[in-house]
Formats: sequence, structure tokens, C-alpha cells
Amino acid sequence: MYKLRMRAGMQPMCIHFGHCGGCLWQDVPYEEQLRRKQERVQAAFEALGLESMPLHPILPSPAPLQYRNKMEFTVVPDPERGIRIGLHARGRFDQVVEIEQCLLPPEPANQILEYIRQAARQHGVSGYDYQRHEGFLRNIVLRYAEPPPQWMVLVVTVTPQQESERGFLQWLAREVPSRFPQVRTIVHVRNDTWSPVSYGEPTILFGDGVIEQQLCGLRLRISPFAFFQVNRLQLERFFGRILELCQPQSHEVGWDLYCGAGVIALLLARQMRAVVGIELVEDAIWDARLNAQRNGIANVEWYAADLHRAAARALLQQLPAPDLIVVDPPRAGIHWRLLQLLLERPAARLVYVSCNPETQARDLRTLLRVYRLEQLQPVDLFPQTPHVECIAQLRRD
Repeated sequence: MYKLRMRAGMQPMCIHFGHCGGCLWQDVPYEEQLRRKQERVQAAFEALGLESMPLHPILPSPAPLQYRNKMEFTVVPDPERGIRIGLHARGRFDQVVEIEQCLLPPEPANQILEYIRQAARQHGVSGYDYQRHEGFLRNIVLRYAEPPPQWMVLVVTVTPQQESERGFLQWLAREVPSRFPQVRTIVHVRNDTWSPVSYGEPTILFGDGVIEQQLCGLRLRISPFAFFQVNRLQLERFFGRILELCQPQSHEVGWDLYCGAGVIALLLARQMRAVVGIELVEDAIWDARLNAQRNGIANVEWYAADLHRAAARALLQQLPAPDLIVVDPPRAGIHWRLLQLLLERPAARLVYVSCNPETQARDLRTLLRVYRLEQLQPVDLFPQTPHVECIAQLRRD
């Protein structure tokens, strides 16, 4: 394992700090990071007039470094070295800092990245120029799951045209797993659009195209584009705390809205009569169905639907009335159409999981017309950054 670069006092350990936009708080002691995040949650909810809110102390991450199970690196042209692979510069989306040693993922992430970087230069492949929209190699995404330790490597490019580009992909499939036995699969993703996202048409170059995470007694399949919580060290405690606040009962029906690959729905289904999972992304619902099958869980119904559109209202009105509703929306929060339905058809309990306490508090201002706030549990899933997760437990008045 590489050695962390230690400096005197509370100076940041990362050699890229100050230039890279990935870690903004490495110069802040971890206890102080936790205090600031606790205060951020408290301030968001005090704006609702809830000065005596039932706020629990934040759950710290077991470790503040080497916790991320997913890293996405951008590839751009470099006039001297051919290509540059790294992360966006602090406050700049048009500049990329070459990353030699990132402290957020476990090893051998840095070694894998460097091996690919050197091979790309040797093969003479070009980085993608986002201003001219030309070039070949766009992103390298590393995903990790355990146990046992497994890596997925996603190589995002435009459609290969030159022999050197095809040769580079063939080299990846042959040499990377040979050098790093923990690499379970390598996937080539073709993105010919102008969009900078690491999505596109996938082709498996090596392995079976998935990694598997063990979590709370479940074995979960993670496909190339599946959303999964990034703090690998906090997974058991985070989802365990969600389950505690849900208080599932064997005779009850639960809804998991914005369910992703279905982790919360599957955990609930082991303790409830029936669960419904709804998610916009069809690939995520496909993963959820496969995860249910491989774990022998048959009491979940899955639907691919956009909860922000009027058509979802008809779907929800046809479902069995829920005793428990779990919502885990994107950072923007719950869409007003869904909020209205949750008011019209409240459950006995609602658990709101959010990575944005400000939009969470905004939505609770509406939900508290029919619910009362029982508990708030902040969780640190993102050490070295200002971001904080929060779980809110509500009960119907």
C-alpha cells in the first residue's frame, strides 16, 4: 500500500489538495468536519421552526480516507504528455488535474489507473477534447465491491476508428486482469455524444460485466451504470440504521420510491408482507429483479416509472395502500407531483433518505401537514467534503 503524505499540523495529506476539486476539507480535522455537518443539518431544519428537533449525533465514517468504492477520472489531451487523466480542478469544469495518487479509493486503484495511463500513452491514443469534440479516450471509471475484493474497470471512449485504438482496448482486456487479479471485469463504453457523462453502449471486454457486494446478508449485483452508495466502509451501518427507523412489521406493505437497484426494498422485504419498488432507470430495475432472484426474495413488485410525471400517479393509486413509505430522491428532492400524492395518501410511517438536507427540509415543510417528525439521523458518507446524508423518520398524526 502506498504511504500517505503526512505534513505537520492539520495540513492536507494529498499531494493534489488545493488544485483538485475532489476533496475540499482535507485541511479540516475530521472531528471538525463532523461538527460542521451536524450544524448544517440542524440549520436546515431550524429554518422550519423545529428548534427542539429530535436530532441524533452524526454517524462518523469508520475511516475518513480510502472509503470510496467508485472513482471517475476524466481524460483530456495534454500538449506535452499526449493525455492527462485526473479529476476536475477546484471550481473549474473545463480543466483537469493529473492525478498521481488519490487517497479516496482503496488500493490498488492508483496502480490500476497508472497502468492504464502508461498504456494509453504507449499506444498513442488521444484524450477527448470537450471544446472541439474530438479525440478518443473520455473517462476511466473504477468500481469496487467486497468480499472478496473485486474491481470493475469502465473505459469510456468514442467509437474506435484507428488500429491503435482497437489495439489499446485489446491490450486492456488481456493485460490489466493479468497484472491485477482483483479486476473481475472490464467494460468498454461507447459514448459518441457531446455529453460528458460516463454512459453509453457497453461491451464486455473481460469477465462477466458485474461485481457483487455483500451487504446485510444480501449478495447484490452491481452492473456498470448501477447507482450504489459510495462509502464502502459505512454501508452496513447506513442501511442498518435506515432499517431501524423504518420499523418494518411482518403484516405490513411497504413502498420504496426512487428505489435504484432495490437495496432498501430487498432489506424491507425480508421483514414485511409485501414491498413495491419504483425507479425511473430501467437498468436499475433489471438489477433489482436479478438481485431479488439471487437472494430468494419473491415478495417485491418492481416498476420502472418516472415518479415526476403525471402517469406515475395512476400507478401509485392502483397499488396496495402502504403502511410504510421510503423515499430516497436525488439532490433536487421530491417532485411536487409526488409530494401532493404523499399528502393525499399518507402511510403510517415515512422515512426520507437524502444527500441534501436543505431540499429535504424544504420537502418536510410540506409533509409535516400530515406527518410529525420523530427522528433525524445524519450520516457521514462523504468524508473530506461538505456533503452529508440525513435520514428522517416521520409518523402520521
